[in-house]
Amino acid sequence: MYIVTNTIQTETAHSQKIIQQFTAGHTKESMEAVEGFLDFQLMQRIVPENPDITELVVLSRWMSKEHQKNWVNSQSFKKMHQRKGTDVEVPEKKKRSGIISSTIAEYEVLT
Repeated sequence: MYIVTNTIQTETAHSQKIIQQFTAGHTKESMEAVEGFLDFQLMQRIVPENPDITELVVLSRWMSKEHQKNWVNSQSFKKMHQRKGTDVEVPEKKKRSGIISSTIAEYEVLT
């Protein structure tokens, strides 16, 4: 099994909008045809030392690394992750309102 996490720090004021974007796009229906996809979870916590920051963790489980990489390179992935109205290059802050940072980590499951 292969797990990918995307840890996103958001401004708490914008967190619900970002959560809605993930839950609308990453539905069971939209992913069930993706070969090798097992499941998806979205987790949230308010950062204790700074309540103005909410941390979201997007976790996806895959049968293998190859399955996950095939999906990332697919048209389905590109369509799901395209930003509406960003045909012209704009500074990163303008593209992702409310997002402070995003860190992706990939894991091979050993047991």
